[in-house]
Amino acid sequence: MSMPSLIFLFTAGFLLVAGINLLLVDFAAERQKKLNQKLADERRLQQAEKARNSMPASDAFALDSESLGIQDDMPPYQKWKFRVAQTGKPLNPLALLLASPALAIVLGGVTWLASGSLVLGGLLAVVAATVPFVAVNVLRERRRKMLLKQLPDVYEMLARVLRAGQTMSQAMRGIADEFTPPISEEFAFCWEQQNLGLSPEASFQELAKRTGVIEIKIFVVALSIHRTTGGNLSQLLLKLSNVIRERERIRGKVDALTAEGKFQAYLLIGLPFLLAGVISFINPGYLAPLIRYPIVFVLAAGMLTLGYVWMQKIINFDQ
Repeated sequence: MSMPSLIFLFTAGFLLVAGINLLLVDFAAERQKKLNQKLADERRLQQAEKARNSMPASDAFALDSESLGIQDDMPPYQKWKFRVAQTGKPLNPLALLLASPALAIVLGGVTWLASGSLVLGGLLAVVAATVPFVAVNVLRERRRKMLLKQLPDVYEMLARVLRAGQTMSQAMRGIADEFTPPISEEFAFCWEQQNLGLSPEASFQELAKRTGVIEIKIFVVALSIHRTTGGNLSQLLLKLSNVIRERERIRGKVDALTAEGKFQAYLLIGLPFLLAGVISFINPGYLAPLIRYPIVFVLAAGMLTLGYVWMQKIINFDQ
C-alpha cells in the first residue's frame, strides 16, 4: 500500500474516532445537564414539602407575629432542637437525648464488668454520655463553616440582582437555583415559606434562627432596617461581603499563627493516654496502684478539659 493511501486511511480513522468522541462528550454533557436539572427540581420539591410540613396554614400568623424572635429564654429542649436542626441532618433530637444515657450505661457497665474498676467505668460512662452532644456540635460547626464560605458570593449576587431592578424574592430564587447546598437549601426553604404566606420579615428571621450564623443575622437586621428606613441595600450587601472575606482572611491568619501551638496542645492532651496505654500493654500491673486514687483521674481530666477550653477561647474571635 502506498504512502498516500496510508496517510488517507490514518486521517480518516483519526477523524472518525474524534467525531465519535465529540458525539459521546456532547451526549454525556447533555445527560449530565438533564440530571442536574432533575436533581434541582427534586430538591426544590423537597424544600416545598418541608416548608409545608413545618408551617401549616394555621401557624402562618403565629410565626408572622413573632418575626423578631430569636429568643434567648426559650426552654432547654427547644434550644436543643434548634441546635440539632442547624446540623442540616435528619436527626431526631429526642433520640439523641435518649442515646446519651444509653451509651453511658452500656459502655460504663461493660467497662466495669470487664475491668472490675468502678472509677474507670464511671469515667468512660461520662465520656460516652457526651458523644451525642459532641457529634451535634461538630456537625453544626461544619455546616456553619460551609455556610460562611458561601455567604460572600451570595451577598454579591443579591447586590447584583437588586441593582438590576429585580425583587428580593427573585434574588432568593436565583440563589436557590444557582448555588450548591447548604446555602441553596436555606434560601429555597425561605422562599417557599414566603410563597405559603409568611411575611418576608418572619421568613428571614426564621432563616437566621435555623442557620445560627452571625453574618446571616446581620443580613436579616440590615433587611429589617432597609424596609423601615430605606437606603442603598445593594451597597450594604457588598460591604457585608467584603467584611466576611476580611474576617475569613484574619481567621486564616490566626489559624496559621496558632497551628504550632494547637498541635503542641493536642499532643500534650493525648500524650498521657498514649503513655498509659503503652505502659499498661508492656506491664499490665504497673498502673494498678494509681486506680486506688480516683481523684487523680478526675483532676487530670478536669485540667486537660480546662486547657482545651482555654485554648479555644483564645483563638476564637466569634464569641
